[in-house]
Amino acid sequence: MIPIEKYYPEHRLLKHLIKYFWVLDSSRPVLLDHTILPTNNIDILFNFKAPMTFSRQGRMHSTPGNIYFKGVCVDPVNIKQQGPSQTIGVSFFPAGLYPFLNVPISEFKNETIGLDSLLNTIIPDLEEQLCQVETVPGKIRLIESFFIQQLNLQTSLTKETSAVLNHFYRSRLSVREFCRENGVHQKKLERAFNRFVGATPKQFFRLSRFQDIVRTILSSPRSDLTALAHEFEYFDQAHFIKDFKRFSGSSPLTFLKEKRAMKQIIDIKTVV
Repeated sequence: MIPIEKYYPEHRLLKHLIKYFWVLDSSRPVLLDHTILPTNNIDILFNFKAPMTFSRQGRMHSTPGNIYFKGVCVDPVNIKQQGPSQTIGVSFFPAGLYPFLNVPISEFKNETIGLDSLLNTIIPDLEEQLCQVETVPGKIRLIESFFIQQLNLQTSLTKETSAVLNHFYRSRLSVREFCRENGVHQKKLERAFNRFVGATPKQFFRLSRFQDIVRTILSSPRSDLTALAHEFEYFDQAHFIKDFKRFSGSSPLTFLKEKRAMKQIIDIKTVV
């Protein structure tokens, strides 16, 4: 099992936007061939060693440069890497990326984007500076400084919009039920989600539920599937299994047997 170390942002302005930094670091050659499951948030990857390739729906493609991210995607993605590995990931909260880019996050849906295509005057210098830093904590401090400089507080969520999105995050209500019970116009909610999160409220709801199911299955491998289906408010077990296959590419039992999901399976150790 390859350990992933996890660091939390230190600057107060980043704590509500960035969940954590994760690090995959191995001086020995590695052979990665894993499935990344869909999530309700976006990670930016800084890759310093062997190149990675991704395949989605049978299509393989190389990464666009060494610093890149994948927009919200509802399909599982296979990732491959062979050789020495040092990757730093920046895992954002669902609405955390927008204030750094000031571009509707829905524009990146199902796409892999090189950060230099959006910030072409800054990224080459950042890459050069990162290559001169030898330690992982030093690289993370530099990356954190970069995001502090990029942060545009004027484009951050208003308190009203933030409260609505956070309330929806925590609720298990469908979009229609949530809007009805909270007096929120559905179109307004959809615009906010597309702009700040990069997915529709319905997609976000399904992705969040899927993530909760994966966590439950991994923490309790012998979970009863029928009970899980009812717990997560599926009509029956058949609908639950169909939805799980849609996001993971396999049934719940096959998923557990093959341990296909990289970020969910690889041991994550918190460092600071």
